[in-house]
Amino acid sequence: MNFRNEARSCVARARTELASGDDARLKYAALELRFAMEALTYERAATFVEDLPPSDYEVWEPRKLMKQILEIDSTADKDSVISFGIEENYGEPAPVMQTLGGEKVLSFAMIKKHYDALGNHLHVPTLRQQAKGGVNHAEFRNRCETIVAFLQEVLASQIWNAIFGVYVEMVCECGHKVRRRMPPDTEETSARCIECGLTYTVKSTGPDTVTWQLDVERIPCLGEGCSGVAGVASGHIKLGKHWICQTCGGKNEVTLGLSFKPPAINAASDLPAS
Repeated sequence: MNFRNEARSCVARARTELASGDDARLKYAALELRFAMEALTYERAATFVEDLPPSDYEVWEPRKLMKQILEIDSTADKDSVISFGIEENYGEPAPVMQTLGGEKVLSFAMIKKHYDALGNHLHVPTLRQQAKGGVNHAEFRNRCETIVAFLQEVLASQIWNAIFGVYVEMVCECGHKVRRRMPPDTEETSARCIECGLTYTVKSTGPDTVTWQLDVERIPCLGEGCSGVAGVASGHIKLGKHWICQTCGGKNEVTLGLSFKPPAINAASDLPAS
């Protein structure tokens, strides 16, 4: 599917619904605008197809999908302008630059602000909403028109999905390749293996080199009187997982815990107990 053309068609249909002036048709405009936001997010995600786990391909909510993309590239939802020029001195910006074009991106903030809000109008108003007077059609129409104007700017971009950056990669303990974009002017960032969940700290150590350090938690053994401490990878600390203490041989398991405190005067329960 050509997601950008699909988004254009959705916006055009939304404009037709808004132009009718019929408040009863606002919900159809909202539906088309949600489709447009989904299409543009899927188009963006296709640029990161090598970096996203297969499970993310099935995510249809734009907010969740864009959040995953931003874990890989924190600038993925930022507007940009591409310009070029001839350097007079190596390593220094060219004194004269020629602009090729700019891109306006459907940002995570815009999705978060409007996508779910539009969905609220695709259902019969709840009893609470009806008690407050039902749907405010003027406010609803204004939101739709704001989104249409924004999406038209996005679709009018001279360039789109041009992703630039310095990427670093390594093979995780599980054998899967981990790839991460190094943010500009930043010497340290974090990376997560999309296959097993292990996390790493990536540090720049030179012009063309980086180091990868597995994120580890130092956890003391819970055995009575045991002084053992285990280094457990942060990504492996999950409910039901366990490790054997190298000092006492006991088993430490990650479980749901219940803590106990000494009796307090006038203490009250917030859970019924018999």
